[in-house]
Amino acid sequence: MRKLLIAGLTALVITFSTGCAQLPHDGQVIVGPNIEAGLETDYLYYSPSGPELDASQESILQGFINAGTGPQNDYSVAREYLTEELAARWKPNNQVLVEASRPKITMISSNRASVLVPLVATVDERGLYEVARPGAAELLNFTFVKEAGQWRIAEAPDLTMVIRPVFDVIFEAYSIYFYDNQSKYLVPDVRWFPSRVSTSTRLISALLNGPSKWLANTVNSAIPQGTTLNLNTVAIAEGVAAVDLSRKALTATAFQKKLLQAQITKSLMQLPSVYSVQVSIERGLLDTYNLSNEFSRVLTPVAMFKDDLVHMDSGNQTPIPGAKLALKNLGATEFGLNAEESLAAFTTEQGIYLANLTKPGDEPKLLSTRTDFLAPVIDKQGNTWLVSNNGGSTLVFDAAGTRLNFDARWLQAQKVLSFSISDEGSRIAAIVDEGKNTKLLVSAIVRLDSGWPRYLDLPIAPNAATKLFSVDWLDETHLGLLEKQDTNFVQPWVTLVGGATASLPTISNAETIVGAGQSSTIYALDIFGSMHLYRGNTWIRVADAIVALH
Repeated sequence: MRKLLIAGLTALVITFSTGCAQLPHDGQVIVGPNIEAGLETDYLYYSPSGPELDASQESILQGFINAGTGPQNDYSVAREYLTEELAARWKPNNQVLVEASRPKITMISSNRASVLVPLVATVDERGLYEVARPGAAELLNFTFVKEAGQWRIAEAPDLTMVIRPVFDVIFEAYSIYFYDNQSKYLVPDVRWFPSRVSTSTRLISALLNGPSKWLANTVNSAIPQGTTLNLNTVAIAEGVAAVDLSRKALTATAFQKKLLQAQITKSLMQLPSVYSVQVSIERGLLDTYNLSNEFSRVLTPVAMFKDDLVHMDSGNQTPIPGAKLALKNLGATEFGLNAEESLAAFTTEQGIYLANLTKPGDEPKLLSTRTDFLAPVIDKQGNTWLVSNNGGSTLVFDAAGTRLNFDARWLQAQKVLSFSISDEGSRIAAIVDEGKNTKLLVSAIVRLDSGWPRYLDLPIAPNAATKLFSVDWLDETHLGLLEKQDTNFVQPWVTLVGGATASLPTISNAETIVGAGQSSTIYALDIFGSMHLYRGNTWIRVADAIVALH
């Protein structure tokens, strides 16, 4: 199923938001092997050429830059442009510069040059992707010497640089997985690596090195700190990935050993060549752990009609038990629903109500009489979130409707236009109004061991669009966004948290974007109450008379 999902996601046609760019300036482009068949050797999508005889300094530098398209054999072609001494110590995996346009080479003297690189993004040695600010550029310095009568680069930064379209071919986004503070739910942390034989090793090495800074306070790892890979490699043979951990992992409890298997297995199962994972410690194979509950579920959108909540699944409409009675006489205009469909929160003219759908005879509980809240959200842990749309208030309630002591921090003073909480409950995405522009912010939700949210950590800003007004988690790593245009058409975006942004075809009068557990399945509700499904690079109207959709 996982491999079929990869193929399905590949079929999604989207247009990247970056401007026009050029393909490699030199070097032969050849077709690589079928990656889905598995990697036995480093694949060759691009096969850059080595230095020509008696090449000039500028030609050597240009060839070295172009050789960044060839990560095979640890960038062996790029090393041919370096002196023997530099080739031995050069570290190309320390950083990747994703170019916005062709770098500008300036020869300062016969043995010195600078390169100005306009940036789209950067990727560091841990595989962490960072979007560059508009107009950003980096100035790099190089020196040359003659070695055996030929010009070679004697000093160069520890990095490679590639134009955006080439980056999209060579590099892939992968998630490494950590547990939330309850050790119940896996949380993804996106990293970027070249698709090579060594990708499995880099994935597990990144996992052993810990989470990204912005997630550090809300996740933990069952792998004991200081654990390393024996032999520094993850071997893959006939679809089986073998991970042998060092002696430090023996300090893990029996329960932690189950959890670490889940972390490692889900991280490696993204690779098309991996169909199963064996985890051992000092060559002692761990007992197999059933991971059936560790993988994301596929959802269907829920629509609120005038008097009921209904699952909307491929044309079928299935009412949610207890919702019709709970909605009776409320006159609700918005709603929130928990994953188990046992709790629902409703926005009415009188305020926000919380209903227990398993007890349809009970009266819904009034949480707040205020009417300035956005649509309520009920997270995985059963907590109801109310966020004001005019700034200054975020309230959180437990499953019984008791208000919790929660510190919204950066969100508290913001005018919020839309917000969404990830399926496992560890991350919040919010669109805030900054006056002339809007900004998408994503933050970790730091929780107590009980699952109650305690505070929001410092946010990151993964998207540069400036007129956003609706956000929803499409799957565990992608956000769906809507941005206003000068006409009645709305621009939808798909943003990878920890990666790039892609555009979808515009849609008329959309007001809400809704995910369903897969980034290839996206819904939108327009101002007339019509529900639209994104399919085949177009939007299809599939239902009408809907009050709200989530």
